[in-house]
Amino acid sequence: MSTFGRQNKTLKKAHDLSGDIIQASVNVPRHLEQNDSLLNFLEQDAGSAYKRQWHRLERGLRLNRLRKFSNDEAARLNLTEIEKTTLYNLLVKSLEKKQLNSKTAVIYDSEKEAITEIKGLVMHRNSEGMLLFQIVDKQKGVTFRRKKSAAAAEDKE
Repeated sequence: MSTFGRQNKTLKKAHDLSGDIIQASVNVPRHLEQNDSLLNFLEQDAGSAYKRQWHRLERGLRLNRLRKFSNDEAARLNLTEIEKTTLYNLLVKSLEKKQLNSKTAVIYDSEKEAITEIKGLVMHRNSEGMLLFQIVDKQKGVTFRRKKSAAAAEDKE
């Protein structure tokens, strides 16, 4: 029988009369040892994933931090469950619109692994007492191109 046929066989463990498993010296295949080292590497990398700067985090990690931020704000401001989900939904939509992609839009503390501030996040209380949230875009300055002076244009001709 080839090694390929034995690869998928179930390992049967020997039992003594009391029902305890008898430890047999089993050689662990080399590819399983490599998987353990790969798993250890991935666990170490996952532990330091939130230590990166905001603009270096993957989308899923950003969503996780936005959820944590909305939960922290809800606790700080005594928000209702509806207000908390409204805030989170606004933050997700803003992330989708790429308004929260830059490190200047979101102040992220990589040591604490938490968002400290979101620039442009405005909160209003309406007449019914419900808190409304909005992300205000800064008006980007309009840049004008300077026209070449008539004398400079004539010089080139």
